This record gives sequence, structure tokens and C-alpha cells, in this order.
Amino acid sequence: MQTYYPSLEAIEDQTRQLDNEQCAHCWQTRQLVSHGFVRKKRVGGAPEAVGKRVFCSNRNQRTGCGRTVQLYLDSTLRYLHYAGCCVVALLLWLGKGMTLQCAYHHATGAVTPRNAYRWVHKLWAQLSDYRSLSHQPRLSDNDAPAMAHAHPRWGLLLATGSALLRRFGDPLCAHYQHQLQRSFL
Repeated sequence: MQTYYPSLEAIEDQTRQLDNEQCAHCWQTRQLVSHGFVRKKRVGGAPEAVGKRVFCSNRNQRTGCGRTVQLYLDSTLRYLHYAGCCVVALLLWLGKGMTLQCAYHHATGAVTPRNAYRWVHKLWAQLSDYRSLSHQPRLSDNDAPAMAHAHPRWGLLLATGSALLRRFGDPLCAHYQHQLQRSFL
């Protein structure tokens, strides 16, 4: 069963057809039950539905394992309050030569950049996965002038980000997660 879907309606359609789906943990069929929405509190807003839980039922004479699987919108990053477009916006602002603090402020509107460092750390941790998709995109000469003042590793991250954007298109995070069925961060 796939994890990322383009809309809540697509998730609803999937959860209506769980009879022949296997549990991702115990591989049993006919045990999955729709178990409610996954909600996230957005910055400055009320909690909104970003996915749904599916429960491998071990109740009412079912023999499931009792674990849950979460199905998400493809624009949602699982453990962040911000959507994936904010992380991509951070990369784009960095590519224009902004400092990390300024780029994070433009991407999220937040005053303090403490999460920016966490995001960049997660991007660095995924860099080999990103680069393996495009077989080592070379650093282009166009990226060098904007990042002339920064550390050379920034050029590598930004070149990889632009290669991903060329491959998956906009919105990058949503297309990446939907096509590959794995988390962007």
C-alpha cells in the first residue's frame, strides 16, 4: 500500500478498499480498518487533516498485529509543522545567495532560525539519496556566483536541489514523495 497521496479524497478512496490490502507489518489481509485522521497544527492556524491512520485490527475476533500505518498527503512532511514547500523555498532562497537565517525567515516567516539548522542537517543526511537519483549531478557554473561567499558544500547541496527540481518539477516535495513513496526529509 502506498503511503503518499495527492489528496484527502484519494486517501479516503484507499481506506474504503482495505479488504485485500496487506498490513505493512504482519502481511495479513482483511485486518485493516480505517482509524481516523492525522491532523497537524499549522503555524497560526487550526489543526488540519493531513492524512489518515489505518489500524491492523486485533479486536472483535480479528487477528491483526494491532499496529497502525499512516497515509499522508504528498505535500506533508511527517515530523515538521511546516509543509514541504517551505523546505524547498528555503533551498531556493539559499540558491539566490541569502544567508540561512534570512532564507528561513523568507520561507517560513519565523524570526528565529533554529529549525533551519535542523532542516539543513536533514537535507545533508539525505544528500546521497538525492544524488543517487540523478547519478551525481555536476555542479554548474551558474550556481557558483550566488554562493561564492559560502562554504563549497553549500554548492553541492544547491546543485543537487536544482537537479531534483528539474527531475520532479514544482512542487518538488509533493512530486518526490508521491513518485518515490518515501519521505523527502
